[in-house]
Amino acid sequence: MPIRKKSDGSSLSESRDPQLLSSVAHASILAVFLMGPLTIIIPLAIWLSERNRPQRSALVEYHSRQAFFFQSAVYLACLVAGAVIALLTFVFIGLLLIPFLILFFLGAIVYGVHGGLQVWQGRDFRYRYITDFVERSQAKP
Repeated sequence: MPIRKKSDGSSLSESRDPQLLSSVAHASILAVFLMGPLTIIIPLAIWLSERNRPQRSALVEYHSRQAFFFQSAVYLACLVAGAVIALLTFVFIGLLLIPFLILFFLGAIVYGVHGGLQVWQGRDFRYRYITDFVERSQAKP
């Protein structure tokens, strides 16, 4: 399939690249079924590789950083909740909480894929609370 050129001389595939990388960073949480919690490596690798490019894409950096912190927060929350549930299973209350942990994790996967689709369609996407935390941590006094 030939690459079509836009009016400014750049190819359409080049103009789609930042959106694609940003979408992959968000949707990489879906790879949890294959890689487990190692999926946080995907947005981290995209973020770090983008930071080292001579012509950085602010879009890719922004979304890959968001996706990395979102996935890290999800895995940390699941780890803590899993430990609490494991302790509570000794009194049988933990068994009742397992479905809530599963629903939380599946909801996080759907939210990440939703973010990837939003970015792919050219819409702005921000994770609630995570993006605010990331932007505050980037702010210089």
